[in-house]
Formats: sequence, structure tokens, C-alpha cells
Amino acid sequence: MRRLSFILLLALSLQALATNKEQAVLYRSIDQHGDSITLSGLLSYPLDKTPKGVVLIPHYTIASNDQTPSIKPTGEAAYFKEDYILLMPDFIGYGVTVDLPHPYLAGELTAHNCADMLSVLHPMLDSLQFACSLDSVYIVGYSQGGASAVWTMKVMEEEYADRYHVIACYAGGGPYDVAVTYDDALAKKKVFMPAVVPMLVVGTDVAYDLHLNYSDYFTPKMQDIYDRYLACKEYSTSQLFFKFTDHRLKTWMSPKAMDSSLPEMKSIYEGFKRSSLVRYPLNDKIVDQQIICPSWIPKAPLYVFHSTKDNVVTSLCAEHLRRCLPDQPNITFDIRNYGSHVRASARFFPKVVEMMSNGER
Repeated sequence: MRRLSFILLLALSLQALATNKEQAVLYRSIDQHGDSITLSGLLSYPLDKTPKGVVLIPHYTIASNDQTPSIKPTGEAAYFKEDYILLMPDFIGYGVTVDLPHPYLAGELTAHNCADMLSVLHPMLDSLQFACSLDSVYIVGYSQGGASAVWTMKVMEEEYADRYHVIACYAGGGPYDVAVTYDDALAKKKVFMPAVVPMLVVGTDVAYDLHLNYSDYFTPKMQDIYDRYLACKEYSTSQLFFKFTDHRLKTWMSPKAMDSSLPEMKSIYEGFKRSSLVRYPLNDKIVDQQIICPSWIPKAPLYVFHSTKDNVVTSLCAEHLRRCLPDQPNITFDIRNYGSHVRASARFFPKVVEMMSNGER
């Protein structure tokens, strides 16, 4: 009894110390076929101060459902939760849809899944009468979340402008060009996070109904590892790092998957390009020289951050995006040596917080 009383007192004390209300929420969006689907995510807002605004945060790459924002807020939340209302979508394949495969890096689909989460704000928060607008939003993301952030900005400005206003978008270390991300891995013949490569192949297959036979693209060792450690979504990205101890691509991917010129790779590359914010001629062999720009030009301020020493997502992704967008005051590219992918993220988020606090967009 004494122990139970202590635990109850401790729980009440921790609740009293809480500065944020965090709540898993459900909302309606679309799946890869355009059909209605129920998704989950995290809503967070400060309890002891007036929030400065709403921040929509697409998360970085995760592998375990325990890393899902609605279960445990991902690392980005720590930078913003004391001052902002946060929306953190789980994405298809995590949270309430954990039994479904994740359409990894499917840009336009993920953008809709992110934007649709804004629908929970008025039903959940109107009674609190916050001074900030619930229809105006900052978008912030890094890595997978960086690409998702820019995609979400694009989709919101083109398709949701009658409902929501993008104040500014801050994106870091994002694979805006999925094709060159894969090409970079092939060129280097090794990758820092080998698990990402099968996730990309499977995610593209799922997003665009390619009906791939994975044994054509994965080595037997990869198929075994994927079935045991990736498909189950029980292992975090950190844990997977120690399952994929060999960083050579040939250990995990078949000779077909290592040769982008083969006919078997055409449908995958078409999927990569559909997932990208930049466009190529589908049969172009010198893709870097013939980028086709999307018709979208950002209306709100866009800040794109990338380290030239990024060891996970090549900085060519940011360079290609820069070539696609006009040189105008509301678009800023910050591409310089900020160290490795992880080290650069520790520079990116504090910088974004400072920019938002100073009204720099």
C-alpha cells in the first residue's frame, strides 16, 4: 500500500510538472489509391503559455512503431513544444495503420497525409481560444521529414490554399531528388544506413503498385534480414544499424538492383522520379544535366538547409532543387559544410527556432 501511494504521488507530481498537453489523434486522409483512410498522429500544445503558432512536423525516417510520434514524440518536438502547437503525423504504415506497409518517400501522398492532419485543430482546440491562428502553419522537417516538408508546402499552396495558409517552410537534409539519392548509393557502393535502401524499394513498390518480386532486387541475406527485422516494425533505426553490419551495397542488393540501366530498374526509377520534387525525362541517362523543373513556385518563404558533408542524403538533392526554383527573396538555400547528416541536424533545428523567433522567413 505504501509503495502504491508513492507511485501515485510520483505520477501526480510529474503531471503537475508537465508543461505540455500531448494527445494521440485520429483523422481522415487518403491512401496510395486515393481511397479514404484513418491515420494517427500527435497533437501537442503548451499548458502554461500562449502558443506562438502552429508547427506541422513530418518526422524523419523511423523503422519501429515505438518510434511513431503518437506513441513517443520524435526528437524534433523538443525544439518547439514549449512555444508552439505541434502536429506530428505518424504516416501510413505506423500508428493506427501499423499493419500496412509504409510508402517510404512517396512525396505527394505523404504531403496529403500531413496536410490533412490540420483538420483536427479546430475540433480539438477551439474551446481553448488561443490567440494564434489555427489555419496558419509553419512546416518544419529534417531528412525524410525535410522532403516531406517541402512536398507538403507545395501541395498546401496548390490544393489547400482556400483552407490553410503556409507561413514558412524550413527543410533540412531532405531527399528532394529520390533518384539521385539512389544513384549516389550505387556510385559510392556503400551506404551509411543500409536499411534505407530496401525501405526505398519497398516503399516505391507500395506507393505506385509496381508489383515487384523482391527476390529480383534483394540478396538472400537481405530478404532474410528484411523479413526478420524490418517488416515487423519492432526494431528502431538505431537497432537496425547493428543488424546491417556490412555497409557494402552488394551485400544487400542484387546485381540487377545495382545497375540502374537495366530494364528491370525502369519502373522503380519512374517511381523514384514521381516521388521527387524535381523531374527528369524518364529515359535520360545523364540525369544531372537535364532536370525538368516543376511548375510550382513557392509563395511563402522557403528555407532549405543541407550539409555538403552529409553522409546519408547527398547534397545534390538540395542543389537540384535549387536549380528548379527561381532566384527570389523568399527562397533561401543554405548549402555548406555542417558536418555529417546527424551533426548537421543539431545545427538545423536551433537555427530554425531562432529564425522563427526573430520572424526571419
